[in-house]
Order: sequence, then structure tokens, then C-alpha cells
Amino acid sequence: MFTTHIFFCWSFHHILTSEVFVSSGIVRIIVAVIAIPFFIAAIILGGWYFFILVLAIMLLGLYEALDLGRKKNTLPQTISSFLFCAAAGFVFYHDLFDYFLPLFMLFILTVMAVELFRNQGSALLNISSTVFSVIYVTLMIGSMVLLRNISELGEYAGAQLVFLVFAGIWACDTFAYYGGKFFGNRKFFERVSPKKTWEGAIAGFFGAFLGVWIVKILYESFGISFSLSLVHTLVIGFFAGTLGQIGDLAESLLKRDAQIKDSSSLIPGHGGVLDRFDSMMFVGPMTYAYVSLFVI
Repeated sequence: MFTTHIFFCWSFHHILTSEVFVSSGIVRIIVAVIAIPFFIAAIILGGWYFFILVLAIMLLGLYEALDLGRKKNTLPQTISSFLFCAAAGFVFYHDLFDYFLPLFMLFILTVMAVELFRNQGSALLNISSTVFSVIYVTLMIGSMVLLRNISELGEYAGAQLVFLVFAGIWACDTFAYYGGKFFGNRKFFERVSPKKTWEGAIAGFFGAFLGVWIVKILYESFGISFSLSLVHTLVIGFFAGTLGQIGDLAESLLKRDAQIKDSSSLIPGHGGVLDRFDSMMFVGPMTYAYVSLFVI
């Protein structure tokens, strides 16, 4: 029975990653239809459900980031990076911020000590690749746990904030894609991402405002109090429309330097974890900072 299950999973993954499915775009739709309900449920339930989801994304994203370094002939430290990532995730979830700085200092000391006795490749590049990957992934993606745990604005505030971030990013990506496809003419950051256009970027910017506004309207239409005013909601839309696109370009910059198309092939039709959450890695932290400083 176990062997049958393994064979079925392998066969299903093989079909999804086949050239016909990937090139046709069918696989993107299948994966989205399967994944989106789980994401929505985890966001609504919060607690350990959302934490486990984000922690898995953090660890997978960290693996991809470290692998980018390997493609540039560096030797980042996987074990110490994963241990810090997991520990930082628990710190974020339990709001144990007093422990974060000592934990980060211990991580740096460990990386330096390991590199001292390692004697493989360039110590400077190995350390830089390791520390950057950890900061880039752990802190940026981990901000979503902090955002979901916000309760000062009401019972549903955390979930609403997370939905705003994802809706703004999704709307931005969608409008940017179709805006560029139908109206794109002038190239935008061709050095980093040759297919992006100014028309697509502008469409994505305004689409992000529509995305967050729809989330607010949907909550209120069901009689559920929304935690943010329209102004604060649109500010998050602004973050999604600007920082979301910058996050996308930043990851494209890293991939182009590593000479790869996708950060991995983990998600059939969608690339890797970093490919799917690159925008969120910029929008999430800024949204958390904004809400913490100016809303709560």
C-alpha cells in the first residue's frame, strides 16, 4: 500500500512537471486550485496552523537561497542556517523578541567558528552567502507570523492584514501581467527582467489598490468589522504596488546573477518558493512596521 502511494505521488508530480502541462499553463491552474484553499484556511485559523505553513515556506525558501549561493561557487552553511531559521520562527510566533538578538549573535559566532575550521573555498563569500540568505528569507518571510499575531486592532485583525498583503500582491501581479501582455511596449528594468514593461508596472501599481479595497469590501459586506480605515488599507495597497514589484525584481536580480530561470522546480508550473513569495518578502515586513508604528 505504501509503495502504491509513493508511486501515485511520483506519477502525479511527473505529469504536472511534464513539458506539455507546464507549457500550456494547465499545471499552474491545478496547483493554484489545490493550494489556495489550504492557504486561506491556514490564514483564517491562525495559531499553529499558520505558523507551520510559514515555517515550511521559510525553510524551503532558505534552502533555495542557499542554493543560489552554491551556483556562484560559494559554500554556505546549511545546518546552522536551518537551525537559526527554525529557532527564529518560534521566537516570532511566541513574541519572544528579547531572545532574538542573542540568538542572532550566537548564529553569527557559530558561522564564524565553523568557517574558521572549515577551510573550503572563500571564507568571506561563504559567510556572506550564509548570513545574507538567513536575513533575506528568515526575517522577511517570518514577518508574516508577526503580522498574523497582531490582535490589538480586533479579533480578526491579524487575518485581515495577511489577506490584504496577499490580495494586494496577487492583484498587482495579475494586472501587471495582463497590462504588459496587452499594452506593454516600453521595457522596464530590462537588465534584470527583460519581459517587464512600464505599462505592466503601472497597471500592477493601480491593481494593488483594487485588490486591498476588495478585501475590505468583502469583509464589510458579510457584516464583519474591518480593522483598518480605508486610508490605512490603501497604504498597504501602495506597499503591494511598489515594494511588491521591487521584491520581484530583487529576486530576478539574484537569479540572473546565478544564471537560472527559477529558484527551484518545487512547485510545478510556478517555480520555487522564492519565485512565489518574492513580493511578499518586501511587502510583509513593511506592512508590519507600518501597522506597529502608525496604526496600533
